[in-house]
Amino acid sequence: MFIVVAFLAALCMLISSRNQVLRTINSLAVLALLGLAGDMIWRVYTQGPQSIWGGFFTWDALSALLLTVIAVIAAYVVLYSFSYMEHEVEADKVPQSRLPWYYFWIWMFIGTMLWVVSTPNLGLLWVGIEGTTLATALLVGFYREKPAVEAAWKYIVLCTVGISFALLGTMILYAASGRVNGYSLAALDWRLLVNLANQLDPALVKLGFVFAFIGYGAKVGFVPMHPWLPDAHSQAPSPVSALLSGVLLNCALYAILRWHILVRQTSLGPDFSGNLLIIFGLLSLGAMVAFILLQKDIKRLLAYSSVEHMGIIALGFGIGTPLAVWGACFHLILHALTKANLFVAVGRVVQMMGTRQIPKMRGILSLWPYTGGMLLMGLLAITGTPPFGTFRSEINIMAGLFQAGHPFLGFLTALFLSVIFAGFLYHFLGMLFGKPNERHLEERGEGSAMLWLALPLALVLILGVVVPEPLNQALNQVVELILGGGGEYGEIIKLTSVF
Repeated sequence: MFIVVAFLAALCMLISSRNQVLRTINSLAVLALLGLAGDMIWRVYTQGPQSIWGGFFTWDALSALLLTVIAVIAAYVVLYSFSYMEHEVEADKVPQSRLPWYYFWIWMFIGTMLWVVSTPNLGLLWVGIEGTTLATALLVGFYREKPAVEAAWKYIVLCTVGISFALLGTMILYAASGRVNGYSLAALDWRLLVNLANQLDPALVKLGFVFAFIGYGAKVGFVPMHPWLPDAHSQAPSPVSALLSGVLLNCALYAILRWHILVRQTSLGPDFSGNLLIIFGLLSLGAMVAFILLQKDIKRLLAYSSVEHMGIIALGFGIGTPLAVWGACFHLILHALTKANLFVAVGRVVQMMGTRQIPKMRGILSLWPYTGGMLLMGLLAITGTPPFGTFRSEINIMAGLFQAGHPFLGFLTALFLSVIFAGFLYHFLGMLFGKPNERHLEERGEGSAMLWLALPLALVLILGVVVPEPLNQALNQVVELILGGGGEYGEIIKLTSVF
């Protein structure tokens, strides 16, 4: 089972610090993860929810969606880490003896995220989210420099405080459920909770959701709980930043969505939790405009972009129309692919230029055409430029705002996205087409192009042109699960199969 594979792979990393041994073990672990996760995802979407070990682990359409993102991005990041970390060793930034610990914590991180999307128990889900904090804190501070250590401590403090709120919310829900179904571990099983939703005390459920939303929202990076995120992303190794932005934030959002599904089924209805998602989604999107326009550090720029995109996704889920929820599910996938690829491209540029300062990064496209090409594609994809898939998903979410009777919010969203596009264009055009530094002209040439690194962006481009019907049907299953069923989902297929 893939969770066992991840934790077993972590232990195997400590066998040797030799590059060839680490490459072999990691490659085998990636193949096992992709094979086992792929089989489970296929079974979920073709046969329905799956469980193992007496229901201790279970997967439905929503957890299979997150499992897909985790498996794909994890494999991509681990394979990229080979060349990236070996370069860091050659540059004397990391000793060879510490490489096994890097991969150990990477696989522990992957294992805890797999746990989060595999457990049906909201209490054990909280344990998994807390586990991701412990694993990633050591990765954020991996370089052991003063800024990295400070970022790691800030990350631990803020996320631990936040996750404590989520624990309190979980305990309040346990009290509400225990009154109805008895005080046992099953009282936090969301499969049972959804069936008992109408019998739960709405006041306790409301209070519990508020605490859980604040707690998990801190991990998602919603404004104003986001300050840890730019520091952690900027100081961590670039492959870790790709995992943080592309996967971890989605796992925390997954926890909120589980609560959202439950709250929708109670007497509170869909408006309470949906409105919170809309408010914090729009706040996160709007607040990032200034940060993105004024940012000078390229990795912090991408971190603020992650806050923006999590706001867009939250907005889609909060609106609650089939089209908007479909767009949010689609955007979740596309943002993970795009941001992972951008952090990889930026990681290569930072290694070659020796700086993260945007004003000092000039002429990338002429110096390193392949890496510069990836950055150019990443710029178009992350800003939702057609024909990239992010344009389709953002249009669906904005259309959902107008469908739900929120034209002013739709106008604000379009305005924020337009200004953010202008900010990214300003930063990236200077980096790509500016006059290169003379020192960098002497170091022209990027070695092995590693064409496979651009695969995620190529996929985002293809999905902007056509959405394969199996993917469309899978997303429709997630929509139906979140919105609580109904017969309206045939229309989504017609709306999203053709742009």
